[in-house]
Amino acid sequence: MKSIFNYFILVYLCGMLVGSAAAQTGLLRYADRKLAEENYLEAGQGFADAYSRKPTFEAAKGAALAYDALRDYPQAYNWWEKAVNFDQAGENDWLNYIAAANRAGEKDAVFAALDTINASGSAAIKNLRLDSLRQWYGSSANAGLKKLDRINSPSTEFGWVKDRQGRVYFTSDRGGESDRDRKALRIDKGYKYYNKSSDWTGRDYLGIYRKDEDGTIAPFEVPISDVFHAADPYPLQQEDVIFYTVTRDIRRTKNYKVHPEVYFSRLDASGNAVDFKGLPVNAPLEYSVKSPFVDESNKRLYFSSDREGGHGGFDLYYMDYDENFEFQDPVNLGPLVNSSGNETDPFVLDGKFYFASDGHPGLGGLDIFVSDIRDGAFAGAKNLGLPYNSPQDDFGYYETEDKRVLVSSNRPESTGWDDIFEMETLFSRFSALLLECDGEPVTGPLDTSLVRSTDDSNVALSNSGNGMLLGELAPDEDYEMLIRKQGFFAVRDMDISTKGLDADTLEKTYQLVRIPYNTAAYVDLVYYDLDESLIRQDAEVPLNKVAELLKTYSFLNVVVRSHTDARASDAYNEALSQKRADAVRDYLAKFGVDRSRISSEWLGEAELANDCGDGKPCSEEFHQLNRRTELLLLAFPEVGKAYDMPEELKNEDLCDISNIQMPEELPTIYFGFDQSELDLEDMMALEKVALMLRNMLNRHLAISGHTDSRGSDEYNEELSEKRALVVKNYLEGKGIASERLVYEFFGKSRPVNDCEEKPCTPEMHQLNRRTEMILPSIPNPKKNGIKRENQ
Repeated sequence: MKSIFNYFILVYLCGMLVGSAAAQTGLLRYADRKLAEENYLEAGQGFADAYSRKPTFEAAKGAALAYDALRDYPQAYNWWEKAVNFDQAGENDWLNYIAAANRAGEKDAVFAALDTINASGSAAIKNLRLDSLRQWYGSSANAGLKKLDRINSPSTEFGWVKDRQGRVYFTSDRGGESDRDRKALRIDKGYKYYNKSSDWTGRDYLGIYRKDEDGTIAPFEVPISDVFHAADPYPLQQEDVIFYTVTRDIRRTKNYKVHPEVYFSRLDASGNAVDFKGLPVNAPLEYSVKSPFVDESNKRLYFSSDREGGHGGFDLYYMDYDENFEFQDPVNLGPLVNSSGNETDPFVLDGKFYFASDGHPGLGGLDIFVSDIRDGAFAGAKNLGLPYNSPQDDFGYYETEDKRVLVSSNRPESTGWDDIFEMETLFSRFSALLLECDGEPVTGPLDTSLVRSTDDSNVALSNSGNGMLLGELAPDEDYEMLIRKQGFFAVRDMDISTKGLDADTLEKTYQLVRIPYNTAAYVDLVYYDLDESLIRQDAEVPLNKVAELLKTYSFLNVVVRSHTDARASDAYNEALSQKRADAVRDYLAKFGVDRSRISSEWLGEAELANDCGDGKPCSEEFHQLNRRTELLLLAFPEVGKAYDMPEELKNEDLCDISNIQMPEELPTIYFGFDQSELDLEDMMALEKVALMLRNMLNRHLAISGHTDSRGSDEYNEELSEKRALVVKNYLEGKGIASERLVYEFFGKSRPVNDCEEKPCTPEMHQLNRRTEMILPSIPNPKKNGIKRENQ
């Protein structure tokens, strides 16, 4: 009894196994048939069901092939990954796996698989151009793609173009999901129509849509009746004509394919098509014609076709036409553009020919390529690389007059089957060249910051060490730059912006100026009565001027150096000079000058203006010259401090330090009739000139002597020389180097008052008897045409 029971159990289990095997075999046959019929949707489901019953190589590979055809790249990669784990997997299966991994964005899987295969013996693997893939994936692109959210939908959209009225056309199947009661179709951008009911994909027919300037999107109706697909709109820019691709309803009694054709129509004032005409090369029951593009300037129509005589798959052709749209015979673009694969979506702009291809080496699927047009010929094909291309299908390159770039793609970011993307600049390259006053690059360490205004975030900057800063800026943003270097003025630039920037790189040149620490900007003198420290009335004018300058220019401090004559003891004179320094300080304080900006020195009789010491008898005039306070206004007095460029000097060229020096109008020395001697007032005026020249070593002085009109030319010339020399000699006696003093004498040839033409008063003659002094402009050999940015 037990044996009989075991027998029936065994028979039952065998029956189950046989039934399961038969069921899987049936599923595989069904899926194979659907695959042969190109009904990839049901084929993929059938192979997946068969695999779930029993994992086999045939089921996994069949599902992978079906999902490949459906362009469902994640599913295709999933099934190819399963297939290559079987021992039956051959080299072509591995290649398919690598391609699927690439299209699915699994870059690590691509390189891992290629690294494990012996590429040396495989021409197919070599053809994948591993080095190119690594280069494309490893390079950082200065652009990205953003979806056009107001156009894209969960359906498919591709082929964005614009007419001369600003209306946008594109292709979409957004009409809704088809059902089996509708005529079958296949959507593969071949736009073919099949009469086989098995060729159902669950998607609607392609149609042309138009977006008006007010944002309204509506179907664009082609005037041809009985059309299944309508796609590839291309409106002309110089005429109201539009080209497009259609697949017509052509009836036959047996199985057949209807291929797409290219037509064109004229548009009325409302933008509606009013007529239609097909191309002479259309042959819908023999081959496909699609993807029209018109180069109006050369009257040339480009299109894609799989007609006989090509290089394989779809090739690109052109036909020249006349003003009546009469077309000449088609011309194949040749092997530099066309390949054994498929080429489509031509576009011409500025001497460059753009197209999509899956036959040239690329990242996977359709890629966008460009070829230069030289003398009417095409100069090879260059892959545009990332981000224009991806491991998926990328096609439909279009560029507007305002440099907007549109492409179509089914990359993973797509919302639907295909989406339209616009190229956007991810960043603008920023380069800043830093130069010193002599035009040499700034070297050494820098403290820099580049801040984005919207969020105060810092932009990373690299310092090459030879005066060049490099960084990356986001588009449509404002930035602020700060550059600091020890011993130089800080540079601030608040005028950095990528808004409206057309170039890829924003270039700036900054001049870094060394801080002229302790540079004398202004000098003056005040004098005292004997044994007094009170501020005399004649001293108020220069002190008021000093106070005004200190209040106006924040970068100035004043050094107050007080002196006495040589009479009385050293101790007494030192104390007296201190009182005089304190009196000046107190006087300036009344104007609100902070005491921290005033430094005092009291030198007693240690630095006499003349040789009146050691009991040597001197006139009262010479003693007066010694009773003085020197006022030195020094710019940037704190050595080592990191000064910002003062607002008052932002428009000055500080490579020439004379631009921060503010010498007063120099005195004119007047002489008595037939005289060339100096009086006390003259010497006091020249003491100030000497003080200026001793502290402004970059300055030279031009001295010119003159006479009135009385006397002979020869006598007056000699007298004018004496008058010039007396000033020059006095300044040399104050320690001013002779080479810094240039003198001339003009006799009576350059009078202030022309007394030869009219009688002159004694006062008018007096104005002619003079020695003038001027400060010549300083030639700046360092000026080199550097454009100074905001500093």
